[in-house]
Amino acid sequence: MLTLLIKPKMLSIKNSINTGIMLRRLPFVAIGAGFWILFYIGTYKVLNYVRGIEFLGEMLSGKLFSMTFFSLLGFLILSNIITAISSFYLSRDIPFLLSKPIAMRDIIRLKSFETILNSSWMVMSFIPPVFIAYGVSYNASLNYYITVFAAFMMFILITAGLGIIMAHILTRLFPAKRSRDILLGLGIILFLALYFILKSVVPHDISKPEDFVGSIMRFKTDSFLLPSHWITEAILPLLKNQKSDIFYLLLLFSNSAFFLLLSAITGNKLYRSNIERIQPSGKSAGKFLRSFYPERNMALIYKDTRIFFRDTGQWSQIFIIGALIMVYIYNFKSIPMDAIAGLSPFIRELMVLINMVLAGMVLSAVAARFLYTSVSLEGEAFWVIRTAPVEMSGFLRSKLLYACIPLTLLMVSLVFVTNLAMNVSGILMSASVATTLMLCISISGLGTGFGAIYPKFKYENIASVSMSLGGMAFMLIAFSVVIVTLSLEAWIFYLHRIKLISGFNWQSTLCVVLIFLINTAAFYLPMRIGEKKLQDNAGVI
Repeated sequence: MLTLLIKPKMLSIKNSINTGIMLRRLPFVAIGAGFWILFYIGTYKVLNYVRGIEFLGEMLSGKLFSMTFFSLLGFLILSNIITAISSFYLSRDIPFLLSKPIAMRDIIRLKSFETILNSSWMVMSFIPPVFIAYGVSYNASLNYYITVFAAFMMFILITAGLGIIMAHILTRLFPAKRSRDILLGLGIILFLALYFILKSVVPHDISKPEDFVGSIMRFKTDSFLLPSHWITEAILPLLKNQKSDIFYLLLLFSNSAFFLLLSAITGNKLYRSNIERIQPSGKSAGKFLRSFYPERNMALIYKDTRIFFRDTGQWSQIFIIGALIMVYIYNFKSIPMDAIAGLSPFIRELMVLINMVLAGMVLSAVAARFLYTSVSLEGEAFWVIRTAPVEMSGFLRSKLLYACIPLTLLMVSLVFVTNLAMNVSGILMSASVATTLMLCISISGLGTGFGAIYPKFKYENIASVSMSLGGMAFMLIAFSVVIVTLSLEAWIFYLHRIKLISGFNWQSTLCVVLIFLINTAAFYLPMRIGEKKLQDNAGVI
């Protein structure tokens, strides 16, 4: 029965593989391959540097290997819990499966299989360069690669079993959606705690190897009770052309089988009763909006705001963005501007430019999540908009204003605060804030328009819409607009501060005109094309 349940998913994957789709995905495959190569080169260089440290190099190399699996252990368990809650209790196919003559144990096996794949695919995709770099650096034999692959698969099964068990228990105690949101918030807190601990322990000046080694060795990741320690002890001897300790391999195998079996027993015991007691996750967080009824021009914004506060899947992501922004500001605050001021007379201007580029990346990513998806968020109820007395231009403007205003406030504040952290003021502060304001408006129009050109009203998860081909194309174009705008501004700065050209010459004037035209086109053209696309496909949802 399990094979029969998995077969439709396999056929769906098989049918989606054709020449046209493969060609469209080729650029993203190339990007992934490029990341693999860069990640491998970076790991290999760092590993060779660490191994070159006299006396302590090999010990530190093993410590870094252990720390890698120690960090993956927490990440995979948390990822499995969140994914298991979504797969077992929040997936749309659950009512369909429960209505069919399918044994409960087969549904549990299917959802366990989905959980393992969905929670671990990213780690399985991006961790191999680390293993390869270690193998090449140590000139390891083929036995190392086979063993590390098998041991890592068992490591993944252990974390999956633990995650599924905890998901069933948490859903027994709390509503499924609330459990997922609590875990998401806990993950953010743990990420921030780990980040600031690392920043406080690792010295800013790593010119002295002994300081760096001492900071790394202070991390305690070698507890005998942790699977990360077992896999480290099983693999490290193979790097040194020694025999692997079979005891730790048996520990990995026995625990992977045990926790998978325990997860199945827990599911058989709790799953049916958990499904029966699932209730809505809570009351709306937007009660304060009930005190007024909006006029016609504000009705759509009012509706989107109410939906935003009701859907914890949307507003909970604000915490993720907030955590990333805290890290972003902290990084710029920790830059020793006084120490690096002697590197160049224009170091402050260079740091402002880097800040703007990074802020442009954040702007593109946030716009992809909240502006590009705003039209698709109507879902299969888009026909209500089509039958309402609302013009499509007004519909798109409401989507634009709904997200553009908070996004602009966020990004302008971010650039302003990071500039203050670097002691930037005067014309640099004014120019960077004004540029950020202009880019926020143009990228907001670009995101809303692209979302209307490539809407996806049928989706399993709204986050998947921003990861579609249209969403990726939007992010590439949006970041290109940012790069071109900043490059033109950098050229104006080069002419006036380095070439010492006073006043506006034809090059400066041309740059200003191009900046205006590019950002105007980025805002206006997608909005117009998106409006026409929605009008022409009014009957298609």
